[in-house]
Amino acid sequence: GKDAMILTASGDRDHAILNVVKSAFGNAGQKCSACSLLVVEKSVYDDPDFKSKLKDATESLHTGSAWNGGNLVGPMVSNTNDKLLHAVDNLEAGESWLVAPEFLDKDRYILKPCVKWGVKPGNFTFENELFGPLLAVVCMDDLKHGVDIVNSSEYGLTSGLQSLDESERAYWKDNLQAGNLYINRGITGAIVQRQPFGGMKRSAFGGGIKAGGDNYVSCFVNFEETDYKEPLTLDTKPFESYASILSKDDLNRYQRAMQSYAKNWREEFSVERVTQDLVGELNTFRYLPLKDVIIRGMPNDKLVDVLMTITASKIARTPATVSISADDEKLSVLQALASDDLTLKIQSDEEFVQDMENYDRIRCCSSDLPMSYYDKAAKSGKYIATAKPLVEGRLELLHYLKEQSISYEYHRYGSFSEEDAVL
Repeated sequence: GKDAMILTASGDRDHAILNVVKSAFGNAGQKCSACSLLVVEKSVYDDPDFKSKLKDATESLHTGSAWNGGNLVGPMVSNTNDKLLHAVDNLEAGESWLVAPEFLDKDRYILKPCVKWGVKPGNFTFENELFGPLLAVVCMDDLKHGVDIVNSSEYGLTSGLQSLDESERAYWKDNLQAGNLYINRGITGAIVQRQPFGGMKRSAFGGGIKAGGDNYVSCFVNFEETDYKEPLTLDTKPFESYASILSKDDLNRYQRAMQSYAKNWREEFSVERVTQDLVGELNTFRYLPLKDVIIRGMPNDKLVDVLMTITASKIARTPATVSISADDEKLSVLQALASDDLTLKIQSDEEFVQDMENYDRIRCCSSDLPMSYYDKAAKSGKYIATAKPLVEGRLELLHYLKEQSISYEYHRYGSFSEEDAVL
């Protein structure tokens, strides 16, 4: 992770400093969710009073041996962290130290919390996860600029906003690309079920299923379809044209899949729900569409399986591209189905491999794939979903969505307002 907290001019500055210091320097900054970047609106960034308070709060943290119970910041697990040492020993153009780094031991295991001022996107300290007690402060023009700055990172694990403005909170929530969002509180310390944990982009592993969430167990088991129990209740007339291209059993399976996908989208995946009912903190969980997905049809795949993945992506609101080889018997059918919201590409294996990195996720109908697919996915950090498409939408739709947790602390200094909890 390379996690950021945004502070706007509408934020409570004292409360923000408390949250920043706790998130940046707890565990000596050695958490993947630690606040590594503080992105501050220009009017606050230029305020000498704010700088003085941040400096004082940082320097007030007792640092030293873990055997001294009065110390809040202890030693690091390594003194050979090359990225951290490079950031400590070097300043780029425009950078300065608000709180200079200082090692308390000759072996350089114990680093006092430090704050680097004037860091810009593209700088070494901005780009790299340092995994130590070093906070970088970045200046933004306004909230939109700040969101663009944070989203420019290749990581997207946790992120925070300090603002008392409802419209700013709504904009940030709808546009920030990270798996765990925190409003007016620290950005570390996710609790199982309350804030299921996991990120986006290069802060995600595999399908990005969150640890501590309802879907996590699905990563460790294989699912098989059994006899269908629910009656077929949807209007089947729109599917009559498929009777000429699918067998009776496959048509029945496809229709049942559409019924299940629509039901699960309506009842589960389109709903932002409260994870735990607390006073003072609103914790919600939601699913978001992927930017896009490419569906690769292989010659041995059944047509019904490919059709199920196409329809699942549409129901999940994730734009889909279908890739198929020129000699695949399914090509003519898919060409007839191609429309404005479905792009069809005729590609060889080599052409498809070159194209993989341009998509958020790759969906295949089986794991019997050329090894070049897996090699490319590993090098580009992409996930290939290879499970056989399922009729059960509660499982199938997971392949076309990403998960996000939002935690909003709406009490301040003992004052509670239920109205503030509505986002």
